Amino acid sequence: MNTVQDVWKSLENIRSETLKRFEPLTQMQLDWRPPDGGWSLGEIFHHIALDEHYLREHIARPLLEGIKPPDSVTYVPPPPFPKAAKGVIQFWFDRARTMTQGLIQAWPPDANLELTHVGGLEAMNGLEWLEAYSGHEAFHLRQIDEVIQQLHDQEIS
Repeated sequence: MNTVQDVWKSLENIRSETLKRFEPLTQMQLDWRPPDGGWSLGEIFHHIALDEHYLREHIARPLLEGIKPPDSVTYVPPPPFPKAAKGVIQFWFDRARTMTQGLIQAWPPDANLELTHVGGLEAMNGLEWLEAYSGHEAFHLRQIDEVIQQLHDQEIS
């Protein structure tokens, strides 16, 4: 198992890659929807930001506090809002990361790492859920790269 600091470093590294892709995009590019009807870039980015909050507050934090979330709490956050303003998405990125950093900085020495929750995946403790989040964000980076490529292909045509 990784340490709390290893998990934090992983979260920060993947977020850096996410923001590199997010920052240069215009609102029009964020709102563009791929021809296959999938999520727009804005919806994907918004999902990433909302997902961090959801996972931290509904699964990881309760586990670390020794509280098992109900089995009905799963790794399925609310969907993003269509056409969210870029500033709104940035706000949720910043807010989610500030709150996650606060959790990491206040990491209790007696954090309960024995208590696990399935949440729709395998049984993991609170630290493992945070660690898994960076993998989830990495999955969405591949999705973002594909949609950006489709956007550029469409702009060139």
